Amino acid sequence: MARRSAVKYISLFIMILIRLSQAAEESDGPEGTTTTMVATTTTTKITTMPDFTHGCYDWTSAPEAAGGNCARLTRNGTLKCYGGMNNLAALTKLSRHQPALEMLLCGWPHDGFNPLKELQKLPRLRSLTIEYSGFTEFKFDFPEMHDLQTINISWTNLSYISSRTFKRVHPLKILDLRWNQLIQLDGPLLLPRNFEQLYLAGNPWNCTRNFKWILLQPEKGRLVVDRDELICTDRKYKERQMLLVMHYKLELKTQCQSHEDLRNCTCLMHHILPKTHIPLYTVNCSHLQFHRLPAFLPENTTTLAINDNMISDINPLRDNPHYRHVVDIQLENNRVSNVDDLEDTYWLQNFRLLNLRGNNLRKLHVYALDNALNDNENANLLLLSRNPWHCTCKFGSRLRELLTKYKDIVRDAWNVSCTYMQEDEQRLAKVLTLSRQDMCNVSVDSGPLIHPIDWLNAVLASLILLILGKLAFDYYHYKYYGRVPWIVMKMP
Repeated sequence: MARRSAVKYISLFIMILIRLSQAAEESDGPEGTTTTMVATTTTTKITTMPDFTHGCYDWTSAPEAAGGNCARLTRNGTLKCYGGMNNLAALTKLSRHQPALEMLLCGWPHDGFNPLKELQKLPRLRSLTIEYSGFTEFKFDFPEMHDLQTINISWTNLSYISSRTFKRVHPLKILDLRWNQLIQLDGPLLLPRNFEQLYLAGNPWNCTRNFKWILLQPEKGRLVVDRDELICTDRKYKERQMLLVMHYKLELKTQCQSHEDLRNCTCLMHHILPKTHIPLYTVNCSHLQFHRLPAFLPENTTTLAINDNMISDINPLRDNPHYRHVVDIQLENNRVSNVDDLEDTYWLQNFRLLNLRGNNLRKLHVYALDNALNDNENANLLLLSRNPWHCTCKFGSRLRELLTKYKDIVRDAWNVSCTYMQEDEQRLAKVLTLSRQDMCNVSVDSGPLIHPIDWLNAVLASLILLILGKLAFDYYHYKYYGRVPWIVMKMP
């Protein structure tokens, strides 16, 4: 009985050893079951992202980097090249029965990459990764590749790709273009019908370019997996999300096209406020034969340029709520003849820029404009030249004082000219060069002109002196002779 038990335990121990030995062979051997599973997993990953052990990080330390060569093919068909592919022909000849399925190219040394030339030696390629390279463009479009499903081009100086660059790679499913130097796209990339994922984050995108296709063409926009991570780097929209910028652009376009007054105007977004992310719009309706200001402006419009038209009425600045946030108005070369209606208005007390050059202004309420400029902390620019100002004695003097006081705001003050009377002739001169004598038609040869109020002041001064003198006379006689004034003696 004891012998049978011993044999049983020995048999069990031998079976355990055999199982352990098989497990070790399967995990280490080139033909084991586990290796097959790994290969299968690698093949599956071609449709997601290539998974190289170390990628191109610190690729210059690889022995092959000195000669710009490729390492020998691994058993799963992975080819790694460092600084070039100088020995690629020799490697592919040695490995005729094991073609390259995946390729990792680190540090491509040339300014351009020619897929037509470099990839023709790798017809069975399923995955291509290029990293840490200095090339800026592809010399030609990618050729027809019957097995290439994944392309990853990252951390390069690539700054331009054509919309047709990847059109002929029919099996392509994933394209990763992150962390390059791409500024714009000519339009949505022409990609195969079965394409699945496009990655574009990490590039210095210029959002003044046309990226509205991301929203206008949902079937293409959805392919951009990381579209929420696309950040603008241009000066106008720096650090703003591209989707937000494009959303505001489309919204502005819709508002402008929906109103008849603005259909021929140009509507632009010129800024997005940093904290609130509120867009600020500019509407340009210049040279369009407008006879009146538009009755409608998109919400958040802050600038209106409507130069070279035939506008005479600016009352919408006073009572139209669409103009409440408009702080910059360009009204150059119109027919505005009166701005007094803006007196004591919210708009005049909060405007930033008002261009009235080349209109029909002859006079205005100087005191009202003076008060507005004095109270308005936002006022930055007011242009008044090339108007037919009529400098009467009173208005001309006040206008000159206003221009002198606000030279920093009325920056064309030295070009403001007016007509005035000199003897019997109409003269034209710059306001700041005129004296009061010029505008009030005073002749130096005939002596100074005495105003009636000056006569009255002289009479009053004489009477005061006479009263003071009589008071001193009466005081003297009363003190030394005891005499009181005659009028005092006659009083009851």
